[in-house]
Amino acid sequence: MNQLKNLYNQVDNFYMGKNWRTYLDTFLFGCRVRRLTEATINVYAERLGHLARYLDIQHIDIDNLTKRDLQGYVLALLGKVSDETVNGRIRAYRRFFNYLEEEGVWDGKPNPTKGLKMVKCERKVKEIVTPTEYELALSCLNRRSFEGYRNFALLLLAWDGMLRRAEIAGLATEHVDLKAGLVRVLGKGRKWREVPMGAKVVKVLHYYLTRFRAELGGDKLFCTKTGEPLSYRHIHQIFERTGLRCGIKLAPHLIRHSAATHYLRLGGSPAILSRIMGHTSLAVTSVYAHLMPNDLVNSYELYSPANSLRV
Repeated sequence: MNQLKNLYNQVDNFYMGKNWRTYLDTFLFGCRVRRLTEATINVYAERLGHLARYLDIQHIDIDNLTKRDLQGYVLALLGKVSDETVNGRIRAYRRFFNYLEEEGVWDGKPNPTKGLKMVKCERKVKEIVTPTEYELALSCLNRRSFEGYRNFALLLLAWDGMLRRAEIAGLATEHVDLKAGLVRVLGKGRKWREVPMGAKVVKVLHYYLTRFRAELGGDKLFCTKTGEPLSYRHIHQIFERTGLRCGIKLAPHLIRHSAATHYLRLGGSPAILSRIMGHTSLAVTSVYAHLMPNDLVNSYELYSPANSLRV
């Protein structure tokens, strides 16, 4: 957990007040009690690390931190990082101070995140990878080699199942049920869900498992030639390097978003899509699977109330 190690190094070397380490230990203990994933804890560590650097530069003792101080920090961030990044940090700091308050560790001091408002984000139409572009990327892979076919199977499953990078990394061979056409996925919040696979993906995975994966050790579905599990970084590089070969930007989350958008364009149900993607509500799904302006125009042309009038 590199982010966590870096954070503790900052605690030892930065000025943030004598109680900072106690607060940090308490919060991270709570994260582990709630069984948050390593990836989630690393995100908290990274965001708290940014706050630690700011407190050190401003020479602010965390026990004296005020809402005004945090507002100054937010203002300093605007224009340097995206609005989404700013809001992600604000959410992390809210959880941090709220937890300290709930546990009685904050000792009755005013919570500096109370009343701290999120930055208003401009909703942007996100770029997507089209099916034609993804087909081109997949065609660039050498399917005769172990790594080439493994990457082909991984990328095809990622598109069909709209999986997160951590979910791909966590897949074990026992999670795949080829007969039922389902793969069992451990998603956010350590919640399991079953994701359906199309016939094409089932066929590809069957060939991968019998032709390339069968003789290797380990339990992970996607692994190295020696059976070692793929790291998050390795999985990201598979997307990135495959895209570079054909001049297309590829990344795990971009493909998840693109496939979700394509699913809706094909007439898929938003409610089913929400379950497949592991979202807690349709509102979350709408952020990922937006409709492009052309989709709205074409769809409305079919169902326009005025079009049915004989005028």
